[in-house]
Amino acid sequence: MSTLSNIIENEDMEKILSEFTRLEDQCYLENAGSSLYPESLIYQVNQDLLRNVYMNPHSDKYTKDCVDHIRSSILRFYNTDSSKYSVIFTSGTTQSLKLVVESFQFAYDQNEVQNCGSFVYLRDNHTSVLGLREIASDKNADIIHISHDDFLNALNLSHSTSNLSMKGRNNRGGNSLLVYPAQSNFNGYKYPINCTEKIKEGCLDNYVKKNLCKINCDWYVLLDAASYLSTNKLDLSKCQPDFVALSFYKIFGYPTGLGALLVKNSSNEVLSEKRYFGGGTVDIVLSNEDYHMKRELFHERFEDGTIPFLSIIALKHCFDVINGLIPKVINNDLMDTISYHTYFLAKDLYLQLDLLYHRNGQKAVVFYTDSEFDDINKQGAIVTFNILRSDGSYIGYAEFQHMADLFRISVRTGCFCNSGSCQRHLNATNKEMKDMYKAGHKCGDEIDLVNGRPTGAIRVSFGYYNTFKDVDRLITMISQCFVHTKPKKVKRVRHQLDTKKSIKEEETKLLNEEEYFNKINLIDEQIFDSDITLCEMAIFPIKSCGAFKINSSWKIGSRGFEYDREWMVVKDNGVCLTQKQNTRMCLIKPKIDLKHHLLILNCQGMPALPLPLTIDDKKKANATFCQSKVCTDIIEGYDCGDEAANWVSNALGVSFLRLVKQSGEVKRLQKNKKDNSGPKLLSLSNQAQFLLVNKATVRWLRDEIKDPQFNDDIDQLTNRFRGNIVIDMEQELVERDWNRILIGKHEFKVEGPCSRCQMICIDQNTGDKTVEPLRTISEQFAGKLKFGIYLSYIGTVDGSKDCTLKLNTPVKPIINDDDISR
Repeated sequence: MSTLSNIIENEDMEKILSEFTRLEDQCYLENAGSSLYPESLIYQVNQDLLRNVYMNPHSDKYTKDCVDHIRSSILRFYNTDSSKYSVIFTSGTTQSLKLVVESFQFAYDQNEVQNCGSFVYLRDNHTSVLGLREIASDKNADIIHISHDDFLNALNLSHSTSNLSMKGRNNRGGNSLLVYPAQSNFNGYKYPINCTEKIKEGCLDNYVKKNLCKINCDWYVLLDAASYLSTNKLDLSKCQPDFVALSFYKIFGYPTGLGALLVKNSSNEVLSEKRYFGGGTVDIVLSNEDYHMKRELFHERFEDGTIPFLSIIALKHCFDVINGLIPKVINNDLMDTISYHTYFLAKDLYLQLDLLYHRNGQKAVVFYTDSEFDDINKQGAIVTFNILRSDGSYIGYAEFQHMADLFRISVRTGCFCNSGSCQRHLNATNKEMKDMYKAGHKCGDEIDLVNGRPTGAIRVSFGYYNTFKDVDRLITMISQCFVHTKPKKVKRVRHQLDTKKSIKEEETKLLNEEEYFNKINLIDEQIFDSDITLCEMAIFPIKSCGAFKINSSWKIGSRGFEYDREWMVVKDNGVCLTQKQNTRMCLIKPKIDLKHHLLILNCQGMPALPLPLTIDDKKKANATFCQSKVCTDIIEGYDCGDEAANWVSNALGVSFLRLVKQSGEVKRLQKNKKDNSGPKLLSLSNQAQFLLVNKATVRWLRDEIKDPQFNDDIDQLTNRFRGNIVIDMEQELVERDWNRILIGKHEFKVEGPCSRCQMICIDQNTGDKTVEPLRTISEQFAGKLKFGIYLSYIGTVDGSKDCTLKLNTPVKPIINDDDISR
C-alpha cells in the first residue's frame, strides 16, 4: 500500500478517510477556507437532538448547564480554565474581532476624548481586521499599520531597547491595541504568538513613535487565530494574548456560524465601551427611563439575545469525534499530530512544485512564501503560488481554477481576503492596485491578469483528511495541463505513491503519462476551403439537455429560435439543474413535432414521452405555477406534471426532479448590452439569444489538441459547443472580429465572445467528462476561455416579416458597423 502520511500510519489514515466517503473522487485542498466535518460527527449530533429536549438556556437550567460545560471544554482544549480566560460565543471570528474594538477603551478615562492610544494592525491581516480601523478611528485612536518585516524586526529586538518597563506604565496615556494573525491565511506563515510580554513591555514603541503617536500607553494584544487553529495547537498556558478570535468550522467543519472570543480575565476591564444590550445581557432594564444594569458574569454581558445553543451543544461531539479519530502520535496531542501531518503534506507539495520546469528549462512555479518550509514553527499547511508558461508569462488563476474543477480538485484562488499579503507578494504599489480596480478588477472576480501581471494567486491548504495521494493528484494535473513534462518525485520516508490509482479512471484517460508526454508535439495549422454558409442549426428545448437538429428551416421568435430553451429541469429546492451537476442531461434528446404540436422526450432505454408544446388557458388554471432561478434571474413557469417529473427523474437517476415550462408572460432581458438597440428578450439561455460556432475554428482547434486519448471527430467536437448557428468557411477565428452578420436577409448583432467552462468537456453523445477541449483553448488563448460568439436578432434587411431562417443560406460578416445597406 502507498504511504499516505509521514506521521499517521496507513491503517489510521484509512479510518480517517472512511469518514469522508461523500467526497468520492473529489480532491479537497481548501482546508483554510473550511475544514470538512466527519460523517460520524453529524450522526452523533443527530442522535443527540433526537433523544434530548433542549430549551432556550434563558429559561432552562439544564440547557444552560450544557452550554457552560462546553465553555469549560473549549478552555480545556486550549490548556487553560475559567480562572484565567472567559469564553464569549459569537457568530465567528469576524464578529469576535469587531466586538473587541467596539468595546475597547482606547482613552484611559472613559469621559475624555483626548489622550487616546493607538490601533495598530499588521498590513498582512485578513480584511476583517482592516475593517476595524473604521471603528477605532471613530474612537479617536491613532491608526497605525505595520509591515511584515518591521513587525518581525521589532519583536526580535532585545528587551533593553524598550523605552519603558512593564512596571509603572499605567500613566494615563491611553490604551493601545495590536491586532495580528497567528498564521497568515494567505500563505500559512506563522507569526510568533509567545511575544505578548515583549509587546506589553513596549517593543513596538519606537515604531509608534516614528508615526508621531503616543508611546506611554498600555498595550493589549488581539490574536486572529482563525487560520492557525485549523491545524495547530494553541496552548494558553504558554502564550497568553489578551483576546483570541476563532471560528469553530475552521477546526471541525461544523457547525458554521459559530465562533468565540476568548478574553483574558485580567484584561477584561478594558472592554468597557460596549453600548448595545439585548435579552440575557442585563439584570434590570426600565423601558420608560434610561436605566439598566448589565449582568455580573463577564461573558453574559456580551452575548446579546439567545445564543445558538443547539450549535454550541454540537461542539461536545466535535471534541469527542476528533479525539477518537486522530491518533495522538506527536506529543500525545491530537492537534500537534494534525500540525505535523499537514505540514509534511504541504512541504512535499512545495518541493514537488519547486522541481517543475518546462522543456526549455523555464521554471514553472513562482512561490509566495515567507519561509522555506524548513521549520514547522514558522510555516503551516498552506502553499501559495502561481504558474508560468514556457515563455515566462503568467497563467491566470481563473484558468487554473477551471482546470482544477475539471479534475475535481478544490483549491482557492485570488487574494483570499488578504490584500496586504497579496499586494506585498505580487510587488504591486498602491497606485497599481487602484489602477487594477479602475480597469475593472474587483475582489472575487475572474480578472486574473492585468497587463500580464497576476492579480492574485493559487492557494492549496491541507487538512487532517488529506494524504500524499492528494499531493500527487494535484502535481499530475499541473504537469499535464500546464507544464507538459513528467513531474520529478521527491523522496519520502515510506514507499513511493502510485499516482495512477489515486484518480478516478475516466479522469485519467489523459494521464497515461508515458504515451501522453512522449507523443505531445506541435502540428501545423491546416486551412480548409469552403464558402461561408449556414451549415447547421439546432435548438435545445430543455435547458442543458440534448440538441434538436433542424433539417431545413426554423422560425425566429422574440426570444431567439422558437422553443429554444423553453423548458428546464429543476431540483426539489427549486434550482435549475444543468450538465455541470448532472452530465446525463445530454442523453435526454427532446424532439419538436410541429405537425402534432408536441414536445417528445427521448432517452435511450426509456419509452418516449409526448407533452403538449403549449399550455392553454384552461390547463394553466389547473397547472402548478412555480419559480426557479437561472443565473441571477428568478424564472416563473408552469409545472409539466407528475408524469413528466417521474420521467426526467428516472432518466437522470435523481429523485424529486420537476420539468418546468417558462411562462410566456415573463420578460427576461439580456444583460450587458453594448449599444442602444434596446433590450433583447431571452428564453432560458444564459447570455444571449443565439450562439454561433465557426466550423473552421473547430477544425483548427481539433488540430491543436495533442492528447492522443481524445477521439472526437469534427462533428462530435462541434456538438460540445452547443451552438444554435453553425457556419462553415475557409478561415478560422475570424468571427471574433465581426460586429454584425447577415444570414440571407436576416441581420444579427454580435454581442461578444462566449466564455467557456467545463461544460464543453462533456461528450454530448455519452455524457463522459474529459479535460479537452478546455485545456487546449486555455493554452491557445493564454487563459482566455472564449470560443464562439453570441448573437442577438435585429430583423430583416428588407423590412419583411419573414422570420424563417433556412439551412445552406449564405453568410456575410460585417466588420465595420457602417458597412451595411438596407
